[in-house]
This record gives sequence, structure tokens and C-alpha cells, in this order.
Amino acid sequence: SMAGRALSFGANLLLSRSLGPDNLGIVNLILSTTQTVEMTVRSGVDFGLSYALTGEGAALPPRRQGEIAHSALRVVQASTLLVGLVVWFWVMRAHGLLPSHLPLPRSWLLTVLLVICSLESLGTVQWDLLLIRGQTGALALRQGLFAPLKIGAAWLGATQAGLFGALSGYAVAVGVQALWLWRIGRQLLPWPPQRHFHPPTALQLVKAGTPQYLTNVLATLVFLPLLASVAKGSGLADVGYLRVGQILVQLFTLLPGALVPVLFVRLRSGSDFQERMRGTERSLRALWWSALICLVGFLLIDRWVLTLFFGPTFLPALQATRVLVLGAIGESIGQLLHQPLLASRRMRLFLVAQNGGALLAALAGLLLIPRIGAAGFLAAKLVYGLVPMALYFAAAWPAFAERQAPLRHLTLTLALVPICWMPARGGQAGWIELLVLLVAAIVLAWEAPSLLRGLRRSD
Repeated sequence: SMAGRALSFGANLLLSRSLGPDNLGIVNLILSTTQTVEMTVRSGVDFGLSYALTGEGAALPPRRQGEIAHSALRVVQASTLLVGLVVWFWVMRAHGLLPSHLPLPRSWLLTVLLVICSLESLGTVQWDLLLIRGQTGALALRQGLFAPLKIGAAWLGATQAGLFGALSGYAVAVGVQALWLWRIGRQLLPWPPQRHFHPPTALQLVKAGTPQYLTNVLATLVFLPLLASVAKGSGLADVGYLRVGQILVQLFTLLPGALVPVLFVRLRSGSDFQERMRGTERSLRALWWSALICLVGFLLIDRWVLTLFFGPTFLPALQATRVLVLGAIGESIGQLLHQPLLASRRMRLFLVAQNGGALLAALAGLLLIPRIGAAGFLAAKLVYGLVPMALYFAAAWPAFAERQAPLRHLTLTLALVPICWMPARGGQAGWIELLVLLVAAIVLAWEAPSLLRGLRRSD
């Protein structure tokens, strides 16, 4: 999976350089819409399937498990059709998502978008079943093979036919993935006849997964219209610059993404919230320190990195890259902080923090994007990343065994907000920027010995 992520990162760099900011902006709109549609059409059945086919459900007869999975697939198929119609109306009738001036016909872009969205969405149940059935090797191909394959095919197409070739290559690769998923899905369970559908089972799956589904889908539904507003108000180039930030964010989320599931399993053995919070404290401190030291180092060389990786035409992506990276760090720290809450079944605070952050982000975007363009979108992402983190931090504060170190980390995180928001103009960092980064580096270096001692004690 790590190798696949590295390949995807490299392919994204090549694709970005081949397309340029404007065409990359269109790709960003299409991929963001695909992600939103894929999340929306699940309708909660992914969580419902997990509840139904694990634990006691794992002992159900294989035929019954196949019927349950088939009901989930039917829900996704119906949702895909419905959401596809909504997307068609939004793009063609309401003239949303895509701006008026496009390098390719609007109808063709919509056709490719619907093909990609449909194929990706219809494969969600098979991916969920691979996870439930413990087929980790096949599941790893999602990031290890198909993710770089899709971006790589888009890059090869871009080298031959620009934006048309990039989207066509991506669609072909998605089709290959869909065919593979269909074939392997047939082998997982004894599926009933195609016309079979049991509405009570489908309704039960949806109801079981609705709370988590609504929380996850809210943020996705918030940011897609905001991104479309940037495209219409500021232009496709700004959307392309946002894509550059999203690509570089991947480098800062690899470790948290790998640590969170392991941490959650370990924390479930704790007896109460305080014990679970202290069980995650050292991991939290180490990860937060690592993220900050990497961010400080990145802020010192990001102008050079952008020019080297993407070319000088993407240097205006400096602010987008900095703010999105800082927001992603906030989200990652928030994920670690809320694991003890989930393990202790304190769902109310989790729902308030996540949904409240999403709604505040939507409000910030709606108010600021018409005034300051892409910077308004960045403000919304920053709100979504930092507000839940601050709420989780406040809830966890009384349970920390050592309170000063996390407080320093929080202070440094907030102190870096203006540096990320207003980078100095030109090819060199300003003296205020360098001074703040130097102070942050000194504080983090001073804390390193005590952090290492704490990690040795935990071993």
C-alpha cells in the first residue's frame, strides 16, 4: 500500500505538469464529484453490512450472507441512479459544477463524469465485502494497484491528447477496476438471482449505518459546492492550485492513516475514557510533534518543492498547499483525539464536533468565497480541520497525564496559521516568517529529548 501511494503521488506529479493549472482544475472537479457521489450512494449500507456480517453475523449461512450483501448492492444501485440524475440536472440544467468557458464540450465532460462516478460507486459494496471477509491482499490492491493505475492511465492519456486523453484514460482504468471487482465479488459469497430484492433487509442495513453515514457524508456534500463556487468565481486555475495542495497533503497523512485503526483496536480494551485517553497520549504527542517538525521543515522549502515537483506555473499554489497541509494535520490530530471517545461510546461529542465543524466550514465558505475566492475555500478547510480538533482537545485535557506538552503543540499549531495563510511574496521567505519558523523549530527541538524518554518508557 505504501508503494502504491508513492506511485500515485509520482503519477499525480506527472499528470499535473502535463495538464497545467486550468485543465488540472477540471480534473479536480471531476474527481471531487466522484468522491462525493461514491460517499453519498453508500446510504449507510457499508456500516450496516459491517454490523450484519461480523460478530454473530459471521455465523450466518453463506446463502443468507449473500442475500444481505445483494440487498446492500441493490440500495447502492438505486442510489447511484438517483444521484446520477441529480448530477445531470446540476451540470446541464442548473449549469453548476463546471464554469461556462470550457476547453471541451460540457455534454462530453458530463458523460465522462457520470461513467466514472457510476463505475466507482457500483464497486463500493465489493470493496466493503473484501474488508469484512478479511481478504486483505485483494483489498490492498485498491491503493497498491488501482489508484496508481488510474492516475497513470490519465497521465499517459494526457501526454497524447491533453485533457481529453487524461479523462478517457482514467475512465478506462476505472472500467478495468470495475470488471475485476465484479469477478472477485462473485467468488466471495453465493449471490441470489439478480431479480432478488428484500426491502426489509435493505431498510435494516440503511438504519444501522445512518448515524455514521450522515456524519461522513455531510462534510463531503459541503465542500463540493464550495469547490464549484471557486471554479465559477475565481477560475479553473485556482481549482488546479487546490489540487496541488491535496496531492502534497498525502505526504502528511500516511502515518495517521495507518495508526488510527490500530490505535482504536488497542483502546477498546481500556476500562474507561480516562484510561483510554492516557493510552493514546504518547502516540498523540509523538505524532503531533512529528507533524509539526515536518510542517516547519516543509514551510522552509515549499517554494523550492513546488517548483521542482510541479513547475514554476504552480508557484501560486503556495498558500493553498500550506493551508491544506495545516488543515490536514488538524484533522489527523482530531482523529487520534476522538479515538478514545469512540472506544468509550461517547458519540454525542463526536457528532457535535464533526457535524458542527462541517456546518461552520460551510458557513465560512458561503460568506468568504464570493469575497476572496479560493482563499474562502481554504478558510473553510481550516475551520473544518481545527475546530473539531480544538473541541476534542478540550474534552481530553483533564485526562492527560502530562498537560504542558500537548498545550505547546496546540499553541504552535495555531501560531503557524498566519504563516500558512499569508506566505511572503516572491521566491524567498520573509524575515517574520523565518523568525516564527525558527522559534517553532527551537521549541520542538527542546522537547525532543523528553519525548524520546517517554517513548522508551512506553516500550
